[in-house]
Amino acid sequence: IIDGKTYNTETATEIAAWTESPDEYPLTIGERLYRNRYGAFFIHGYQTDGPDGPEEDITPLTPEEAKAWLVKHRSYDVDLIESVFGKIPEAGSGESKLTLRVPDILRDRLAAAAKANGQSLNAWMVRCLETCAASEKSEPSKPRQKIRFV
Repeated sequence: IIDGKTYNTETATEIAAWTESPDEYPLTIGERLYRNRYGAFFIHGYQTDGPDGPEEDITPLTPEEAKAWLVKHRSYDVDLIESVFGKIPEAGSGESKLTLRVPDILRDRLAAAAKANGQSLNAWMVRCLETCAASEKSEPSKPRQKIRFV
């Protein structure tokens, strides 16, 4: 019990673990990252056969700390990290928020086209804008192309 809350390794889901066996002692140290049914993250740290005998501790983590721990210890396992914390943007893919006002009828047509393509409206519009920007960049001397929204 920490700050009036329980952190139970028996009922929580283990997400990942790491262990190490330093050469200077016949011991193993390690940590296991858990998430409980309410979404709280915590680390179960342990040490076996140290100078003071076996030791264990529990450390609650914020979601940001849990993600940093997972990236540090399992950076090669992108699928695992994304399954817990969602998609990780590609390098150089900073995002900006853009407010665009369009008539309702156009928004409805865009939404229908996105749905027909199995994409969110945002994802579909980003692809359309990428296509438009790519055509402008590759053919600067031609007049602007009209993009037809279906």
